[in-house]
Amino acid sequence: MNQRLNRGLLLGILICIGMSVLGTGQSKDPSQQQSPSPTTEDSQEVETVRVDTDLVTVPVVAADANGLYASDLRQEEFEIWEDGVKQQIAFFATVTTPFNVVLMLDTSASTKEKLSLIQKAALAFVAQLQPVDKVKIISFDDEVRSLNEFTNDRAKLKEAIYKTRSGEGTKLYDAVSLALDSLRSIRGRKAIVLFSDGVDWHSDLATFDSTCRGIDEEGSIIYPIRFNTRAETEQLLRRQAEEQGASLPTINVIRTPRAGTTVPTFPSDDPTSVPTAGTTNRTGPLGLPPAGEIFRRRRDPNLGRYPSPDTLPPEPRKSPDPSSGPVPRSKDRRADDSISGMLDQLYLMADSYLTELARKTGGRLLQADTVASLPDAFAKIAAELRTQYALGYYPSNKLRDGQYRKIKVTTKRKNVIVRARPGYLATS
Repeated sequence: MNQRLNRGLLLGILICIGMSVLGTGQSKDPSQQQSPSPTTEDSQEVETVRVDTDLVTVPVVAADANGLYASDLRQEEFEIWEDGVKQQIAFFATVTTPFNVVLMLDTSASTKEKLSLIQKAALAFVAQLQPVDKVKIISFDDEVRSLNEFTNDRAKLKEAIYKTRSGEGTKLYDAVSLALDSLRSIRGRKAIVLFSDGVDWHSDLATFDSTCRGIDEEGSIIYPIRFNTRAETEQLLRRQAEEQGASLPTINVIRTPRAGTTVPTFPSDDPTSVPTAGTTNRTGPLGLPPAGEIFRRRRDPNLGRYPSPDTLPPEPRKSPDPSSGPVPRSKDRRADDSISGMLDQLYLMADSYLTELARKTGGRLLQADTVASLPDAFAKIAAELRTQYALGYYPSNKLRDGQYRKIKVTTKRKNVIVRARPGYLATS
């Protein structure tokens, strides 16, 4: 009995002491409260943000030898390597994780008669995505238009798609730059679907090289759909030249200097022939310059509007230096001074650009030579997006020296082949 009383008394004393301690832990005067320690939640959040910026995201598509997608792979079945060094997977998004997709629609003059069909195909593409997937619509011609924010509201997406209108010019590089910026802060599964012929003539801010560098730094997969406008463009340009009754200038005529001037190294070195940013673009059919403008426009490396030779496939032949004599003629090609020859160069660059977008991101380049084939191309992309994974890792190489790091993704599952981006730029 006494032991029970002693225990009860002791328990009461301990409770009183505990309440006293708790009471003294809170000061009534706010000025006497202790300042947060360096290991508070705020500092942890700052550290988390800093670390997350180092996360390298890799979109991955897995399929068997017959081309059937493997949608049931687990994180432990993947391995990822950077410059030959195995990395620890820190982030894994399954095929059911919501997607963020930027749908880019080329609305230059070449689409004027086909816009309603393009809009219907775009709506069908959106309908094939998962209900939780969010989509942003960007249209571009001589202007770049962001038509909505990311949303999975199908009514809002339909409204955005039907806002598209055909214009002139093609600011493709500026539009790609906007799409990359809109996805940069998003973590997880993300993609860009681009419908265009790939020709850019009027971008003011971005370039071939700057956007290619942007995709090396960004973890989005890109699916370009190439719309073939080559034959139609040449036909309209020739018709325009005939209607104007103008004879097309030859390279030799272009290279003839004005009185009191010296011969430029290349005909395009005449600064008066190059419109600068902010000038009004003179456009002809399909948003391209008129025939005469094509022959005056230059390839200025300072403008960065054209890729370096290393990024292009081998050209059929090079333009010789004017000091070396007359321009040689090829037996199976028109001379460099023809509309056909000039458009060959434009579309060679366009094909190279769309190919690079797909190759550098692990995507696929699809053909839609007619608008009628566009729904099929969209359907193939939607099917692949539904079976795409995303892997993330913090590189063991912590240097941010701007160097290109090679990535290799493998799977332990037999008879399954994976496709992923080949690498990234380790920028600060």
